[in-house]
Order: sequence, then C-alpha cells, then structure tokens
Amino acid sequence: MIALDDPFMRIIELSRRILSTDFGVALAITLAWKIVLLCAGYGIDQYFGGASTFLDHTLRWDAGWYLAIIHGHYVDISASAAFYPLFPLLVYLVHFASLGLFDYPLSGQIINTIAIWFTLVAALKLGRTLIAEKGRFWIIALLLSAPAAFFMHVFYGEAIFIALSYWAYYFALTRRWVGVGILLGLLTATKLPSILIIALCGLEFMRAYAWDFKKIFNKNALYFLIAPAGFLLFSLYLFIVIHDALGMFHAYKATTDWVYHVFNPNIIETIGRSVYQIPRALLGLRPIDGSFLVNIVLPIGSLTLLGLSSLYLALKHRAQLLPLAITGFLSIIMFTLNSNVVSVHRYILPCLGVYVALILFFSTPKRRIFLYGICALGFFMQMLLLCLFIQGKFAG
Repeated sequence: MIALDDPFMRIIELSRRILSTDFGVALAITLAWKIVLLCAGYGIDQYFGGASTFLDHTLRWDAGWYLAIIHGHYVDISASAAFYPLFPLLVYLVHFASLGLFDYPLSGQIINTIAIWFTLVAALKLGRTLIAEKGRFWIIALLLSAPAAFFMHVFYGEAIFIALSYWAYYFALTRRWVGVGILLGLLTATKLPSILIIALCGLEFMRAYAWDFKKIFNKNALYFLIAPAGFLLFSLYLFIVIHDALGMFHAYKATTDWVYHVFNPNIIETIGRSVYQIPRALLGLRPIDGSFLVNIVLPIGSLTLLGLSSLYLALKHRAQLLPLAITGFLSIIMFTLNSNVVSVHRYILPCLGVYVALILFFSTPKRRIFLYGICALGFFMQMLLLCLFIQGKFAG
C-alpha cells in the first residue's frame, strides 16, 4: 500500500487540486488541443512536402507580414502597417528574453499557447456567469472546434485578440471597470475589430446602470478613456517612423493584395452579391471548389449564424444578453463594410454571442445532440481549412 505521505501520492493530489480549478482545466485542454494541431499541421505539411521544421506549417499568409514587422519595424514595407503591433511585439519580447534561444515561430507558439490558455479560462468564467456550471464547457468545445479556430494556432494575432476580448467582457460583467479600461487599451493595439469589444463593454456598462443615462455618466465611465491608448500609441509610432499617423488605414492602398477592400456602406448589396453566387454554383454557372467554400459558403453561413444568434439573444435573453446581441448586429455591419464577405468566418471566431446562443437554444437533452454534431462538423471543416492554409491556398 502506498503511504499517504508518499511523494507520488502528493503529486497526484496536487494534480487533482490543480485540475479542479478553471486555470488547471483550461491548461489541460489547451495543451491537448495544441498537441493535436501541432501534429496535424506537421503531418499535413509533411504530406505535401513542405515541412523543413516542425513549425513551418504556421508560417503562411499573414504570418509573413508579422515576420516582416518584427524584422523591419514597419519601416521597410509601408503596407505592413495594416497589421497592429501587439502580437509581433510580444513575439519579439519572448525572443529577446530567451537571448535568441527561441526563434520567432517558437516564440509565437509560446505567446499563442498562453493566450489560448487564458482565453479558455475566461470562457469557463463567462460560461458560469452567462449559462450555467454544467453548460460552460460547451463554449470551449464550440470555440476550439470552429472552422477558423486553427488561426489561434498559427503565427497570427487571433489568440491574443480573443484572450483580451473575453477577459475585458468578463471584467465588465463583474464590474471591474479599471481592468476593462486597461484590457481595452491593449486590445486596440491588436486589431481594428477591437472597436466591437469596446462597444460590447460599453453596452454592458450601460446595462450595469439599468440603461439610465443619468447614472451612466459617472467616474467609472472615465476608465473607457484608456481604451484608445493602444491605437494612439501605434499611430504615434507610425508618425515617427513613416511620417503617417494613419498608416494603418493607408496601408490597404500601398499594395495590390487588398484591392478587393473598397468601402461600401450598402451592406445589403454586398451580402446579396455573395449570396447570389450560391444558386449560380448550384446551376453549374461557377465552379464549386475551395474558393467557393472559403469565400462564399463559410462567410455567408457565418453571417447567417451570427444574425440568427443575435436575434435569438435579443428576443429570448435580452435582460442579460442584450449587449451581446447588439454587438452581434454591429459585427455584421463592420465585417461587410468593405464590399466583400471574405474572411468573415475568421472574424466571427471571437463572437461569444454565437456560442452562447447555440448553447442556450440546444440546452435541452433532446437538442444537445446537435451541439455534438456542430462540433464534429466544425472540426472537420477546421482540418480542411488547415490543409488549404498549409498548401498556401487562401483559407480566410
């Protein structure tokens, strides 16, 4: 018999205690998911004959821009200003702190793994607040099995963005407005859609004061003034190094890579033009191929899901979840303002309202089978998109 004070038993007891916490559970799930993605990515890359290192599969598409930023600090290529600085800055800091022992791809993996870990911790806490103790793990399942979830794994800034977004919203729900302001300040140095998270936290702030404008204007509202800090510092830096404080917007005209981005407030026309491609494909007037799946089917399906989820939350759970519903509608507008729906399935990845709505709608035992189906289909699509991504084909 093993004694209770045996070192092995103490390790088991310590592990049990760690795994009983949100941070412990989230870490275990993070490591398991990362191992699956690393092995799948490396295996796919090997199959197509492109792997020279274990992390080569993470260095496609936007990863090149982030590496260019790390090497050139936005000076060499003006178009790189389209990508915000927090992710490449953190990667560089990890590389520097390791005295060069960790190269940039490995440093990016470290940053993204930590970010995913914190994302899942926040997801568990949000689930406990918005859904229930038993249902909260579905947020993690739906998030990690989403078709675009692999973007949190590769050399992109998605993981950092989602981690900051979820914690900012959780702090808003728990009325920690100083933390909300600081996290939003970091978020605006990550991606332009941070505007939507500012809106979400701002709406939650108004809900906290019962939507009473007389109560809303108080000292806690001042913490939202921290929110633009990241963007303003980035703007100041661009002004110093390339003499263009709005270089992040002008960057889209500095290259032909994004000529399809043309501002068009008529989002109905934009969505309708893309929807029209579906019957054309079914009638054989355009090919049903990878481009059709990535640029039409997934984006339109994502917009539909986001719209229905937001409508459901607004009609059935507006008392607590109206901020999520409104932000969902605002997201649809923002994601389609550039006269196209390309990459929308990646943009909605952080949209918590979709996951919460699905969990609430399929909450009964008879309906829960659909959640398993959604996760299975989503993960299959994720692997398909990862295959396209690794082959250098556009995946979002």
